[in-house]
Amino acid sequence: MKCVKLTYQNQLLNSAGLLLLTQAILTLQPTHTAEQKSLGVALHGAFNNVAILSFLAAFVLIEINKFTNHIEHFESPHAILGFITYILIILQWLFGVFQYFIPSVFGGYEKARFLYKYHRWAGYTIFTLGLATVCAATQTTYNKNVLDIKLWAVIVASVVTLAGLLPRIKKQKLGL
Repeated sequence: MKCVKLTYQNQLLNSAGLLLLTQAILTLQPTHTAEQKSLGVALHGAFNNVAILSFLAAFVLIEINKFTNHIEHFESPHAILGFITYILIILQWLFGVFQYFIPSVFGGYEKARFLYKYHRWAGYTIFTLGLATVCAATQTTYNKNVLDIKLWAVIVASVVTLAGLLPRIKKQKLGL
């Protein structure tokens, strides 16, 4: 029973993290005035900080569950994608923190600002990878035996989520 409880908690924390990442993206795309940009950056950072904490808590629960129940690591595409996604999310978060708060790491404000388009590209790519990780979760033994969440339903939800984000993206901010 402990295993199931930890699994539900980790699912809720990962879902919350993905929702918070979605909100972080939405607060910045699009912004027009300096005031909107300033507020957008503050909200983007706040949502991302809470998302990171949510993902870290989920990861800790996954590790506790695997350790206490002697479960192997990386046995499914979901586990592999999930681990890669966690790493990329943390690297992306660090990249954003350094760009905004310590631009000298990149040689100054202008050089750090030049890298914003790569931060955006990476963010959208990592977000899509997160959605793919959720889709892969439907193929795990646990989902098939306990939850029975259908792959088609998660794919539809992922496509709808992306359809809501894509129109808000300003192509010129991606260097296009």
